[in-house]
Amino acid sequence: MDKGQGPATLYAFGSNGNGQLGIASDDDKSIPQPIHSSFINTTNLALTDNSHSSSPQRHGNSNKDVTTMPHVNAIKPFHDFSAGGNHTALITHGSRQLFMTGSNKDGETLLREASQVFKPAEVSQRLQHQPPHQQQLNKDQDQESSGRSIDSNKESNSSTRWRSVACGWAFTIGLTEPYHPTPDSHDTIAVTSNNNNNNNQVVYAWGSGSFGELGLGPGRSKTGGQAIPITTGLLDAGSFGTRFELVKVRAGLRHVLLLAKETRSIAGQDSGTISTVLMGWGSNRQGQLGVLTRSSGGDSTTTMPFTEKELRGKFMEPTRIVISAATTRRQHRDSGANAGTGIEDKEPEILDMACGQNHSLVLFSNGAVYSSGLDKYGQLGPRAAAEEGNSEEGTDKDKKVDFRIGFEQVVGLPFVDSISCGWNHNAAMDTRPLVGDPTAMTTIYLWGRNDHGQLGGGLPCRAVAVNLNSGAGDVPVGIVQVRIPFRRKEDKDGLEFEPLVSYSCGSEHTLAMTQSGDCYAWGWNEHGNCGSGVDSAGNKDLQDVPTPRLIQFSDRPSSLSPEHRGWVTGGYGSSWVWT
Repeated sequence: MDKGQGPATLYAFGSNGNGQLGIASDDDKSIPQPIHSSFINTTNLALTDNSHSSSPQRHGNSNKDVTTMPHVNAIKPFHDFSAGGNHTALITHGSRQLFMTGSNKDGETLLREASQVFKPAEVSQRLQHQPPHQQQLNKDQDQESSGRSIDSNKESNSSTRWRSVACGWAFTIGLTEPYHPTPDSHDTIAVTSNNNNNNNQVVYAWGSGSFGELGLGPGRSKTGGQAIPITTGLLDAGSFGTRFELVKVRAGLRHVLLLAKETRSIAGQDSGTISTVLMGWGSNRQGQLGVLTRSSGGDSTTTMPFTEKELRGKFMEPTRIVISAATTRRQHRDSGANAGTGIEDKEPEILDMACGQNHSLVLFSNGAVYSSGLDKYGQLGPRAAAEEGNSEEGTDKDKKVDFRIGFEQVVGLPFVDSISCGWNHNAAMDTRPLVGDPTAMTTIYLWGRNDHGQLGGGLPCRAVAVNLNSGAGDVPVGIVQVRIPFRRKEDKDGLEFEPLVSYSCGSEHTLAMTQSGDCYAWGWNEHGNCGSGVDSAGNKDLQDVPTPRLIQFSDRPSSLSPEHRGWVTGGYGSSWVWT
């Protein structure tokens, strides 16, 4: 087999003081380290409809899909992956098993002790929800799999199949797959009480958090090393005939967003109306949850206002987040197939969310991105000229509001179908040009904090179309575009820049992978998370990287397949590359 077309390898580098990289060490690494594992191999690959770390994905068994936009096929090594403050989680393809590594000081990994390699995380707390024969079966499996690392040759026989996982500072939220047991099946997942979740899905929380990030109510800030199901407030039962399916979960430093599909039955029809529902919990001090009103009885059309004190407090239980339907419908009409006709298309759906330290982004199916939360560094996007004028006129700078509670559309951002958040900066990309044309141009759009070079020295995005059906025009300064020049002129083929197939924001750095398989990083580099290597004297190069710099690998193939599709993701001062 050609060296450039062998099995892909997962590499990790950056902050690792608690073993969160999963490389059997607790030393920071500035050179990418391979994670040697017989478990992580080509059998775990899957063609996905995204090419980035935090993208819209298709979910569920129904033919009615949340995702409606085409995406480039990319090889993604895991079903889901998330990095927290000092711990990391991944969900495998196939068995949908959860593995974790890193600190377990607050029980954030569900492992019996801290680990420097990925190990199966078992939900022993589920025993109290299952019949006696299943309790004993799962107990035996927990004991059998205890201490087994990701390097084992076969997976443990966990009965829990996971759909999504999200790691915050010292907590983890896990979402199980929908389950429809057969009559003779012993694989039973408990039905969560006090909600209208008809798919037998469970949302678990474990770890610690005093800002409501566990979603377990005001009396619970620690889980004691167990996974506790979130029940109260989670998709409270609405009208008869309403069905929910939980899709994905995302977490910031101390806040959580959960996406669900809501199906409402229509009398006399086999199928009902399907819409997306966003929920959140945890800290809203800077408006990062975007919660403005409380819903009554699970019906988002019946709302009551919060007081300012309530809004800027802690939401200890899941709460519905309402983004103005009138605004999103208008944007969809202006940019969709019926643009200019006066015909209103179907209301756009939420495809994805991304959480920063104190802000959040929400991506809609019409390519629009909405933001809420801290705006001290422009992480909510450029402000419209009128808004900027009003905010400065007659206002003391010391009293300038640097946050916003409530999701509003990011001004000046072109159509995108993927998003990613760092602590205080963001990235977005339109992957559609890659569909059917592997040489098509793709651009990463970035905005937000740039004191460490997080934005990569990109050029201001000043003359771009706000959507695909409008003319190009100047937009406010604040969004920049980053493109990667071809490194090898023989590969250039008349193009100036190389197509990008994967990207991700870390806490204060950014990663990108090109079509040819080259990996670049820029931004904060205190832990070597930009893969900067060592100098001639063997000392780690920990200087910030202001513009995209090629990551050096010690044992990576020198050439890769022309159809190479890789994957990158950033964490809290840490990085992972699949190539």
